[in-house]
Amino acid sequence: MQKLLKIGIKKRNGEIDKTWNELAKDTPFKNGEAYRLWVKNQLARDGLALRKDEVEIHGDGSQSSHRLLRMNIEQSKDPEYLLRAHGYDVNEWELISARSNIWNAYSKQDGIQTLYSSRITVKPRNTIIFDKLIEQIKSIKPVSLDLPPVTDTNDRMLEIPLFDQHFGISDYEYYKPTQSAIAVRLQSATWSEVLFVIGQDMLHNDSFRGQTSNGTQIEKVDLAKAWRDAMQFYSPLVELSLKQAKRVKIIYSKGNHDESMSWAFVQTLKAMYPQVDYDDSFEERKCHVFGANFIGITHGDKGRKNLHNIFPVEFPLEWSKAKNREIHIGHYHIEDAKDQFGTVVRTLATKNKTDQWHKDNGFVGGHKRFMLFEYSRKALESIHYV
Repeated sequence: MQKLLKIGIKKRNGEIDKTWNELAKDTPFKNGEAYRLWVKNQLARDGLALRKDEVEIHGDGSQSSHRLLRMNIEQSKDPEYLLRAHGYDVNEWELISARSNIWNAYSKQDGIQTLYSSRITVKPRNTIIFDKLIEQIKSIKPVSLDLPPVTDTNDRMLEIPLFDQHFGISDYEYYKPTQSAIAVRLQSATWSEVLFVIGQDMLHNDSFRGQTSNGTQIEKVDLAKAWRDAMQFYSPLVELSLKQAKRVKIIYSKGNHDESMSWAFVQTLKAMYPQVDYDDSFEERKCHVFGANFIGITHGDKGRKNLHNIFPVEFPLEWSKAKNREIHIGHYHIEDAKDQFGTVVRTLATKNKTDQWHKDNGFVGGHKRFMLFEYSRKALESIHYV
């Protein structure tokens, strides 16, 4: 039958002048049409009708590639070989899955030969190689601030959680009035603590391709400018906080848009301002305690409905000692608060301009503002809108 398949392929390629009926003589086939259909079905079954490479781009930013390859069994198990064979840069793409089947393919020059039908699915890596980035950050010289120690304070903490800033959609000029309002609040007292929460979709993209942390393709922004705008916004506020507070702390909080780039941004601040305390771990949920106040922090895109149950399990000691318990989340770009069994779960407002995703999903019409929280040792005393 292999010989009949070779003859049938030549007939399909126009290399044989005989009719299908003539070729079907002295074969198991009743007539030429039966022979022709058999060859067609064999090609379809084995995939030999595939003449061109196939590439499929998925909505989450991943891609699938289907290609006939000359390789051996060892190469079919090598992720880097497969990436290169399908035309992907190993530094920019990561292999998710691969499947290889042995095919018999035909060419005029070589006849029927054994190839591999290789299908892979890949997702983009972040275009920044973070090991190199961290080396560059380590070379940053700390900012020298000749500041007298803050001793006489109001015994209060100011929390500055600017969730969902989306630099790239909104820029520094747009947020300049917000920066000024925060500076006024900082200068209104000498604080025991100032707590910044940085991350939480501070940047709109997590790569230069216009993708989120999961590789989802969204509006592409000028990421380099967004980074500069964010630094221009935060750097003066951190320096002012060091003048106005006995302790300054920065908590990095993962967002679904920018978890890697915002983490790197916090590393830059860490190199610049070693006087600040940092929580730069890559945990999904975090907490901070000031006196009898428990402040839980997470973006809100995961486990949102059960946060009042999740936080006491993950932070039992901090939770048990608190009398006032708040959990601060974002993600939806609207302000909301639910008092669940004595825990206030707050969805924080944002001043960010409405991007396309939130328009498409109906998260529109919310008040454009951020929220600052002022605590005494016993309770949340006031919320300041900026």
